[in-house]
Amino acid sequence: MKVKPLNLGCAYSVRFSPDGTRLAVLGHDLILWDVAARQKLWRGKPVPHCSAMAFSPDGGRLAVKSTTGLMAVVDAASGDVIVNFRNKQDGEGSGPAWSPCGQYLADGGWNGRLQVREAATGEVVFAHEHRGEMLRGVSAIDGGQRLLVLHGVKSVEEGQAQPPDYVTVWEWPLQAGAGRTVLSLAGLSSIAASTDGRYLAALHRVDGLEQLSVFALADGRQLASTPAGQGGGTGNTLCWSPDGDTVGRIGKGKLEFYGWPGLALRQELAFIYPCALAFLPGTPLVAIGSWEKGALMELTLNAAAVP
Repeated sequence: MKVKPLNLGCAYSVRFSPDGTRLAVLGHDLILWDVAARQKLWRGKPVPHCSAMAFSPDGGRLAVKSTTGLMAVVDAASGDVIVNFRNKQDGEGSGPAWSPCGQYLADGGWNGRLQVREAATGEVVFAHEHRGEMLRGVSAIDGGQRLLVLHGVKSVEEGQAQPPDYVTVWEWPLQAGAGRTVLSLAGLSSIAASTDGRYLAALHRVDGLEQLSVFALADGRQLASTPAGQGGGTGNTLCWSPDGDTVGRIGKGKLEFYGWPGLALRQELAFIYPCALAFLPGTPLVAIGSWEKGALMELTLNAAAVP
């Protein structure tokens, strides 16, 4: 028997803890849920206008980032702020992402700066400038062993062609110029790496049409591609299932689930203003973020068709 969906309220971002016992929901406030008990553990507002978050590798802390770039580290057990980096002058951007040791936090700015800070103090220990770019995505892959960065060019001179966006992978500890370009693609809007770090799913436009493709992360080879449904609004976010057999995509007023390998469409799920997605490993549970009303719910996907 299916469990009744749990109303999460307004949810811009959703993240399960590494052990899967808790669910962090970022909306007007930051809320931590006990998944099994379906109860709120705490609710708070660690910094104004939170826009992104990430659990530490041990699940004991949450890093949060605001729309001004301000970052803080929160105790996941109590919701108390451990340290406020007081860095809102850095401006808006992407991330945060933890180092595998849990001692450092990386994030990117829309000013092109990739930074690493000590999680305990906020002190910057590494910074690398990408002039003329905006870092549109910074995320941990391979269980935090590597860092995935989505680069975009801010603007070009009138009459010049827009350079393609590109993706780099960084090894810890980060070193200047050490990011390896794994993909360069025009019209790139969203990326997500599989849990095992082998594949990179990407949404991009080809002749004005939305396309979902999967590439080998090791060498950038395109392995499969399929037309994707209409994006727009809060859409165009990608998310792999933990077992790597499904790519979830947030479309316009719906979620689409594509089987892997092959990218056959397995299922579509109508949803109001969806904007985030997270799978709970080993279960049929998914957390869906929505600008209006998110949900924790069971999702049984149709069997993937093998092309």
